[in-house]
Amino acid sequence: MARSSAIDRLSALSDDVLLNHILSKISYRDVVRSSLLSQRWRLLWTKIPRLKFCPEDFEKQKDGRIQAIINNALLHLDTRLSCLELTVALDDPKAAYINNWIRLAAEKQVERMDIHICNRDPKTGKRISNGASPMMELGDSIFSCENLTVLTVQYIRIPKMPTNFGVFRSLKALRYAGIPNLDDAMFEGFMDLCPHLQDLGILSCLGLKNLNIRSFNLMWIHLGDLRPDISLQLTCPRLMEIGLIDSGQYAGLKWLKLLQQISRAKSVKKVILQNYNTGNAVNPGMPSIIVLNSFPGLEELTIHGQCFQVSILYLQVKYS
Repeated sequence: MARSSAIDRLSALSDDVLLNHILSKISYRDVVRSSLLSQRWRLLWTKIPRLKFCPEDFEKQKDGRIQAIINNALLHLDTRLSCLELTVALDDPKAAYINNWIRLAAEKQVERMDIHICNRDPKTGKRISNGASPMMELGDSIFSCENLTVLTVQYIRIPKMPTNFGVFRSLKALRYAGIPNLDDAMFEGFMDLCPHLQDLGILSCLGLKNLNIRSFNLMWIHLGDLRPDISLQLTCPRLMEIGLIDSGQYAGLKWLKLLQQISRAKSVKKVILQNYNTGNAVNPGMPSIIVLNSFPGLEELTIHGQCFQVSILYLQVKYS
């Protein structure tokens, strides 16, 4: 009797608390499992504004099963999709899978999207991390996501811009990582589609040789592990922060050239150097001199990692 009359405390929570503070914070697999805890949860899962899929959700699933699960989640979603995080390992990552998911997300007016489709070893079933495959490519469906404010694309080929496409009017943040076919012309073309972009991140895109970044509204730029001989030109009058990430595979002097080019941005107030390696530099102190003396508006310098042949965990320099 006591059990039958016991209050379902989870069901007593408001829809806002359940959706935005509990269900939207966990993976899709855990959402499905948690629906067994409460009768109301069995109905609310279709109203979750944020969907997150990760490899752990599909450890022992076949590709067809993975496709069905994601299709089902997107098809039955009964609300506007605020965020789609899709990190999925496939044996045969055909473009049809990916494009269908993005098309369904676009129909739900997705605002934030993080796409990472990676290889999976067909024998072991384990994900092959950060391995871009020529067969993995986004289709034109990405250009149907007119409500995007944040777009992250990792280790997958991107399509060329269709001639009849307008612009991403709402896109504020764009992050590329390991895009094998991203070259200078494609990058500049995509930037022209993002007139209101404020935050740009580029990591391990080795097809870029002459990086020309032109954006009136851009305020934050973070670059990492690009070609050692890359040239950089900035036309960003509102730029406030620049971050450089170096995994150690490039010599310090090659980064000095990049720093000298970046220092022409007069509006920059903050520079972040992460794992900056100057072991091959003639003068280990030269990078700090260039940064501190060449940025006229610099207020803050932050350095993380192995720098200047000594171990520096955190260094911050401020000017009053």
